[in-house]
Formats: sequence, structure tokens, C-alpha cells
Amino acid sequence: MRKIVVIIGVVVLLLGIGLFAGGAFGALGSITVDRTFTQSQTGEYVSAEIALNKTSDIVVSSPASVGGIIHAQDLSLVTSANFNSYAIPYSSTSAGSDIYKSVSGDFYYIAFTSTQPSTTIVATPVRSSALGFGVLVLLGIVCVVAGIVIAVVGAILKSKAPIQQQP
Repeated sequence: MRKIVVIIGVVVLLLGIGLFAGGAFGALGSITVDRTFTQSQTGEYVSAEIALNKTSDIVVSSPASVGGIIHAQDLSLVTSANFNSYAIPYSSTSAGSDIYKSVSGDFYYIAFTSTQPSTTIVATPVRSSALGFGVLVLLGIVCVVAGIVIAVVGAILKSKAPIQQQP
């Protein structure tokens, strides 16, 4: 009996580790972080393409004074003189970051500055996938704790003494 309880505890523990790892890797894999820019022309720096298949939020930390998110198809049309007519307005600002809420499609961050920008772009899917991965992480934690408890209980259980039959 003890052995079976310990085995069940270990199985639940391993299941919990798998759920936790799957949820954590899934959540981290759905977040896009970009800090690199290429200089396409003198004074013009462009990020890698930000392809958002799902509705996402974008946070731009340390944004350039003249810079922002533009639609990918407009990249060849944008100059420092007409940038404001192509830039997507941010939803809010917080702690020196521009926040773009509920956007989807293909974008670039473009900065017009004399030096390489120190901007960081973080794109994360809104709610649905993040919530699903969060549930996996929580279930994983619960299973790990339950597995440890079951294994410890199984290890310290005393086996019953065999019942002796009286003649």
C-alpha cells in the first residue's frame, strides 16, 4: 500500500512539473522583445517587423522623441517630415513608456535620431493565451505540491500488521 501511494505521489509531482514547464514556456514564448534597430538611412532606425497574429498590447520603453509604431506597408513612405501622419497613436504612457493597446497586424517601430536608440519593444498577446498559460502554471504548482504531500504521506504510512487467524 505504501509503495502505491508513493508512486501516485511521484506521478502527480511529475505531471505538475510538466504542466508548470509547459505553461511557463508557452507564456514566455508568446512575448516578443526587440531591442535591435537597423539604420536604413542616416538618422533613421527601424526595428525588426512586429508581426501580431493575435490582438496584442505593445509597450515601448524609452521611446525616441521622434519615433513610434507604423504599419508595415507604410515603411517605405515614412520620412521624418511626414512621420506624424503615419504613426499609430499610443493609447497611454506610463513610467516613460508608450503603451499601444489591442493592436493586431504587421508593424515596425521607427525612430528618427542621430544615435542608435535605446528603445525596448515588448509585445504580448491580450488575455486569451496569457490566461490559458497562467492556468497551466497554477495547475502545475497545485500538482507539484499535491504530489509532494502524497509521496511524503505514502513514505511515512505504517503498513498494517497482518491479521492472524485464530484456530
